[in-house]
Amino acid sequence: MKKVGLGLIVVAVLGLFATLALTGPTDEQLIQEALQQSIQASREGKPGGVLEYLSRSLTYNDAPVGDRSEIAQFIRNSKPDVQVLDPKPRIEGDKAAIVSPVTVSMQLGPFQGEQRLDRVRITFTREMGTRWIVVPAPKWRVSDIVVEGLDAVAPLK
Repeated sequence: MKKVGLGLIVVAVLGLFATLALTGPTDEQLIQEALQQSIQASREGKPGGVLEYLSRSLTYNDAPVGDRSEIAQFIRNSKPDVQVLDPKPRIEGDKAAIVSPVTVSMQLGPFQGEQRLDRVRITFTREMGTRWIVVPAPKWRVSDIVVEGLDAVAPLK
């Protein structure tokens, strides 16, 4: 009798995990959530919320970004407000990209500035994470940011 009860519990738990794994949000929803959550955390100066959505292999204009503590300090100090004007991702397998104009507002010490970047490509990579602490689920993280024409960008106003 104990074996039957134990077997039923195991089947119920496996069924619950399967249901949770199969009924999750779509890739586009996950990407939009990652983008919005990281923008909100950035605006509030909370680096942990941003770093959660950055890949450990992040590159910026094709150069590796190695020191996450510098990213955290920058977010904490400047509280950048990023507006992605066309946030629709193009998804291809385990990669997705958003190509859009972006407006960045931030405070650098006593100075407040805003800059519009005409073409920014944000690449996301699907990595394994968890949902509800134990359920394996895909997580989209920013793996590459390319600001085209960066050398021609005017200084902050």
